[in-house]
Amino acid sequence: MMVNRMFVRISAFLALTLGLGACLSNVELVDEIRAKENQAQIASYFSKLGQSPIVMENGAYYVVTKSNQGGELATKGDTLSVHYEFANLVTGQVLDSTDRKSNAPYVYRYGFTNPVFSRLMAFVREGEEAVMALPGTSQDFPGLPAYTPMKVTIKSYKVRSQTDNINEFIAAKKYNVTETTAEGLRFIQLVKGTGELPATGKVVKIKYTGRFLNGYAFDGNMLKTDSLSVTIGGTQTVQGFQKGIEKMRLGEKAILVFPSTLGYGQAGSGSIPGYTPLMFEVYLAKINE
Repeated sequence: MMVNRMFVRISAFLALTLGLGACLSNVELVDEIRAKENQAQIASYFSKLGQSPIVMENGAYYVVTKSNQGGELATKGDTLSVHYEFANLVTGQVLDSTDRKSNAPYVYRYGFTNPVFSRLMAFVREGEEAVMALPGTSQDFPGLPAYTPMKVTIKSYKVRSQTDNINEFIAAKKYNVTETTAEGLRFIQLVKGTGELPATGKVVKIKYTGRFLNGYAFDGNMLKTDSLSVTIGGTQTVQGFQKGIEKMRLGEKAILVFPSTLGYGQAGSGSIPGYTPLMFEVYLAKINE
């Protein structure tokens, strides 16, 4: 009799548990409900404009509103200049935007910084315009209540590769390039040196300042009493610096500008990010005998 009662209790418990599980499986979570509402709002928005958006893997939707099939697609390390506008998709209230009147775009390194529209830029070409709708989240923002979709408008867009940045830097400085190598090193002679080029194996003493193309100095010894020793034909410095030094004679001053392929590559080093072109002001002070 005791066994039968225990069996009944266990059976009743299992029935209740399974019944609750079946009920819970039919209950939609708040996020799921709001996600469906967002999808409906986004679909309605594009439908009213007569547009068929493309769905992205992160759940966002986008439409290219101005096409430029000949425009450049961004690759990692490129510098992007973007004019954008963020708005509440439902009310149209503008939340944030760049200043187009003063031509002050948002500038960032593609693949390193992740603005809200970063994934979109993989599909948009230079010179194109686009609209992206992002589903809302459970977070509140000023002008954007929780679970409210946001509209991102890309109003103008430029792609600048390392080569573009180097050429624009040289043009802005009005430098006369003495030599450009096949690897992309720009050698700019400022003061001509004397004597022969140092032979392989010779150690030269160098005074230098290393800068980013925006002028920021990240390294150097110009104001110090010591100098940098470089062996001609050696590999102790990055290729762009090494190859540039090997073109210099005693007392020569020059500027070396080169892409990251001759610098610190994809990984970067210390304060130098990956895919960063560099420039060096150099002076060959001494050749050791």
